[in-house]
Amino acid sequence: MSIQTEKLFKEFERFMQENDGIEINSEEDMNNAMQAFMSKYQPSANDIETADDYLELAESADTKKEALKYAKKAVELEPDNLDAASMVLELSCTSSEKLAEKYRDLIAEAEEKLKEQGYFEDDNIGNFWLVFETRPYMRLLEKYASHFVQCGQMRLAISVYEKMLELCTNDNLGVRYTLMHLYTFLEDEQSALELYEKYPEEGTQFLLPLSILYYKLGDMRKSNQYLKKLMAVNKDTHKFFNDLMDGSLMESVSDSFSYGYSPFTIEEFIVECEENYFLFTSMPEYFVWAKKKVNSKRKK
Repeated sequence: MSIQTEKLFKEFERFMQENDGIEINSEEDMNNAMQAFMSKYQPSANDIETADDYLELAESADTKKEALKYAKKAVELEPDNLDAASMVLELSCTSSEKLAEKYRDLIAEAEEKLKEQGYFEDDNIGNFWLVFETRPYMRLLEKYASHFVQCGQMRLAISVYEKMLELCTNDNLGVRYTLMHLYTFLEDEQSALELYEKYPEEGTQFLLPLSILYYKLGDMRKSNQYLKKLMAVNKDTHKFFNDLMDGSLMESVSDSFSYGYSPFTIEEFIVECEENYFLFTSMPEYFVWAKKKVNSKRKK
């Protein structure tokens, strides 16, 4: 969750308190309340006070030039704001190599300041996201790792994600899911199983990549076992594979999808595909095989 999102939720809570006559009895009620809130609290260039306000304007800007202008304004107001500084880097760097270098420098500066403030003491290691002051740093690490994924530098991405799990064992940012897909991409069975044991979840974002992993390793029995578990956990598994193969997957997205996805549904599959495209686009034959398997199980 970004600092802007954290602020947005706080503002929404305040909005609901100020309008206690609004009743939330259904998903439609929640969507209507969110729309009313967003229309009232959307910041404008004439009504800004903090660096976060400028960051919100930057995120909603129509052009890269406009976004960079607002991001720089945020840095001017708060020179130590890592979210603003990283946005300036993303919008101004002209090459992926330069961006990685600038990320590295910014991370080093942030670590030095956090160490001076005592946040890297042993008592805090493993609890970083729980300490509010460490959240911008963790978001910066996530952007750094994501950059490596986009560049196809998977080993470098893994090293950053693993560091994040050491700093925040509860994994509030959910990087374990990306890690599982990276381990699968590299056919690293040992690391995948160690991660699965550390976070023993029977969820879509672990079971699907594990099924793919064993397909890649040629162990069709184990691949099929995880596929069966997936079908038991996510009620839309059959629909996902069929819609994906006939090209109608995106038609499954509900109107409320922009406010978050529903776990154990087709929406979770879609999010997983979008966030881990590097794996799924490399394995078309797996989906042909898996579709046949889920359809045969459905007929029984």
